[in-house]
Amino acid sequence: MKRAIFYRLLVLAAVTIVIGSVLSAAFFSVYTRDRTRDWLVRLTLAVSADYGARGGAAALSQTAGGLRVTVVAPDGTVLDDSEADANFMENHGNREEIERARLGRATVAVRDSHTLGRSFMYAAVEMPDGNVLRLAYDYAGVLSNMAVQLPGALAAASAALILAIFLAGRFSRAVTGPLEKVMALLSADNLEAPAPPESAPSGYYEIEHMMRSIRRLLGNIAQSHRSLLAEREKTESILSNMAEGFVLIDGQKKILLCNQSAKLFFDCREDVVSKDIFTLIRDPDIHRALDDALLRGRSSSLDREMPGGLALHVSVSPAASGEAGEDGPGTGTGATVMLLDVTPARRLEAQKRDFFSNASHELKTPITSILGFSEMLSHRLIEGDAERDEVLRRIETEARRMSGLIGDILTVSDLESRRAPPDSQHFDLANVVREAVDSVSPVRGDAAVEIVTEAEHVPVRANRRQCHELCVNLIENAVKYNKPGGRVYVTLQTAGRAAVLVVRDTGIGIPPEHQTRVFERFFRVDAGRDKKVGGTGLGLSIVKHIVNLYGGEISLSSKKDEGTRIEVRLPVVEDTPENAPHQAASEDEPSDG
Repeated sequence: MKRAIFYRLLVLAAVTIVIGSVLSAAFFSVYTRDRTRDWLVRLTLAVSADYGARGGAAALSQTAGGLRVTVVAPDGTVLDDSEADANFMENHGNREEIERARLGRATVAVRDSHTLGRSFMYAAVEMPDGNVLRLAYDYAGVLSNMAVQLPGALAAASAALILAIFLAGRFSRAVTGPLEKVMALLSADNLEAPAPPESAPSGYYEIEHMMRSIRRLLGNIAQSHRSLLAEREKTESILSNMAEGFVLIDGQKKILLCNQSAKLFFDCREDVVSKDIFTLIRDPDIHRALDDALLRGRSSSLDREMPGGLALHVSVSPAASGEAGEDGPGTGTGATVMLLDVTPARRLEAQKRDFFSNASHELKTPITSILGFSEMLSHRLIEGDAERDEVLRRIETEARRMSGLIGDILTVSDLESRRAPPDSQHFDLANVVREAVDSVSPVRGDAAVEIVTEAEHVPVRANRRQCHELCVNLIENAVKYNKPGGRVYVTLQTAGRAAVLVVRDTGIGIPPEHQTRVFERFFRVDAGRDKKVGGTGLGLSIVKHIVNLYGGEISLSSKKDEGTRIEVRLPVVEDTPENAPHQAASEDEPSDG
C-alpha cells in the first residue's frame, strides 16, 4: 500500500509539474508576445515621426534600431525596403497589416514573409502622404519562445520532482505507518491482542480520526470475539453435559454439531463433525425421518431399541443449519436430532405392568378361596362342626393374607409418594430392634430357628413405626427362608455417622442371577416356597423404600445353601438425654433368642 501511494503521488506530482511548466511557458510566451506587440507599435509610431526627414527605408531602419523598414504606396507597390530590393518585391496591397493601416490606425500582424522566408511581427501605420510605413521584427512565435524557456523549465521541474519524491515518501509513510501496525496486528490472527497504542500525530486529521475509529473497532471486535467464545463455551458445556443426545446436520446431511451423549448412544468413539450422518446413525427409520425433515419440512418422532437394552426416543425436526442458503447466510435447510434415553421410563412402565399383574394375581387367589368357602357354607355343603370350623379358619387365613397384601401395597405406595419421613422423633434404634425380634418370635418357634441379637445404643431421628417395619421384614425373611435348626444373627452398631444394622442367616441363600431383583415388588426366588411360608413378596421392597427415604444404603450378599447377609446403613443423630437408653436396657447383655 505504501509503495502504491508513493508511486501514485509521484506520478501525480510529475504530471502536475509538467502541466504547470507547459502552462507557465505558454502564459509567459503570450505575455512576451503582447509586450512585443505594444513595443513594436510604439516604435513604429516613433519612427513615423521621422518619416520624410530621414529619407529612405535604410535611414529609418537605423532609427528603428536595425529593424526592417518597408514603405508601401497606396496602390500596394513597394516603394522602398531596408533589407530587400523593392523592384523585385510583389505588390503588398493585400497584406493584412497594410489593409488595416489604411483604416487609420496602427496595426500588428504576425506571419511569414514571402520575400525573406522568415516569420515577422509587422506593425504598419499610414503616413500623411498616403504611403504606409511598416516595421518588421523577427518573431518565431509562442512555440519558439516556449522552446527557449525549455531548459529553465526542465531544471525547475527536476528540482520540483526531487522535492515531490521526498514529500511523497514522507506522506506515504505518515499515511500507511499506522495502517501497517493495524495490518500487522490483524495478520497475526490474534484478536485478543491489545489495540495499537496512540501514535504520534500524523498531521492529518482524517488519518488520525480513522485510526481512532479502527482502534475502537478493534476493541469492539475483541469484545465480540470474547463474547462469542464465551457463548460457544457455554453452548459446548451445555451440549456436553446434556443427558440427551443432540445432533445438528445441514442440507447435505453433514454433521455440524454432535454432543458426547449422542455418540455414546450409538457407540461411536470418533469425531464425526463435518462427516456424513451415516457415520453416526445407520438406522433406516431415522434416515427416513431425516429425509422428511430436510425435503418436506416435517417433524417426526420414533422409539428405537438399541443394543444392550437401551431404549431411545428420537425426535427429528427441520432447522436452519447456519449454512448459506438461497436467501442468504444462515437460511440453509438442516435438521436436528434429539435423542432421549427412555430406558428408565420403559423399565418403570414394565414394573407397573408387572405390579398390577402380580397384585391382581396375588389378590385373586385369596378372594377365590374366600368365595369358594363362602359358597360351600351358604349351600350347606359342609355338615360336620369340625369341617365347618376348618373352613372358617381358612377363610380367616385368606382374609388376613389379603389384608396383609393390601396393607403392604398401601405401604409401598405411601413410601413412593413421600419425599420426607413422616412424624420423625428421637429414639434408640436398639429398642426397636429388640421389639422386632420379639414380634417375630412365634414365627421363629414354628421354624425352629434361633435368633441371636447384639444391639448397641444407637440414637436416630426417624419414624419409629417405619423402622420397626424395616427390622421386622428383614428378620422375618431371614427366619422364613432359613433351614430347620438354622440361625439368624441380628447386630446393630455405629460406624462413624451411620447406624449399621446387619441381618445374617444360615438359610437357603439366593442364586446370583436373582440377587439384583430381590428388592423388586412381588419378586420371589421360589414361588412354591413362598406360598408355603406365606408372605406378599413386598417385604424387601418396603425395606429398600424406607432406607431410601432416610438417605441410607442397603446391600446384599448371598451364597446358595449357605445363607444371606443384608446390611442397612442409616444416619444417626447426636446423643441427647431424651434418647439416652434406660438403665435397664443398658444393662442388657447380648441375648440368644
